[in-house]
Amino acid sequence: MSQVELRDVTVSVGAKVLVSNVTVAIQSGTWCTIVGPNGAGKTSLVEAIAGLRRPSRGTVSIGGRVLAAMNERERARLVALVPQHPVVPSGMTVYDYVALGRVAHHGLLRAATTRDRAIVDSVLERLSLGEFRDRDVVTLSGGERQRMVLGRAFAQSTMVIVLDEPITGLDLRHQMELLELLRSEVADGGLTVVATLHDLTLAGQFADRLILLNQGELVLDGAAGDVVRSDELAHCYGMNLRVIDVDGADVVVPVRR
Repeated sequence: MSQVELRDVTVSVGAKVLVSNVTVAIQSGTWCTIVGPNGAGKTSLVEAIAGLRRPSRGTVSIGGRVLAAMNERERARLVALVPQHPVVPSGMTVYDYVALGRVAHHGLLRAATTRDRAIVDSVLERLSLGEFRDRDVVTLSGGERQRMVLGRAFAQSTMVIVLDEPITGLDLRHQMELLELLRSEVADGGLTVVATLHDLTLAGQFADRLILLNQGELVLDGAAGDVVRSDELAHCYGMNLRVIDVDGADVVVPVRR
């Protein structure tokens, strides 16, 4: 059984179709990145996978269960979302923010259990956030804040994490650190990652599989290296692209006409 399955998913707002008839099956322990030009429907698709948008037509299933048939708390036990622009309230400590990920399990009106606290402590340790546990969230740097937001998703203890442009605003070192961390969770913990990335080079290097969208339609779905080197990729972006091998890694370079 696929961990994430989309069947004929269409997402519309009024008369405008954002995603059209997308059918995809993503296996457990796989990193799948959705790429495509602005307006391709990437964010709309990941929001549908995370349960934030209900498809106008078709179904999204996680672990064989249809998201539309669940309430919010049930969905939060199956799939976690790291949005592109997370809301980070002031006056909250890093520990308390990460602990919000456990609300899906113990509810708003019940106190955290010993197990909940142990999970949050473990996440802080894994993400090297232990020294910041009592800091106000607004005092963190961009890289620290993004790790904290990822920590909240990890604390949900789901087997699927959806990330919308998770490296936006981070410098190169922090981009690589965050992506390497996710890669290790996929390789060692069997996590299933569905992400969007603008950087085609990083998308190709970290993902097992790429889905290419254009104008809401699925253009190509395959191994990362195959999609990066495809003619369809340059066509969708409407520009000349060269792919250069650098120490075994594909680097995508735009070329002026």
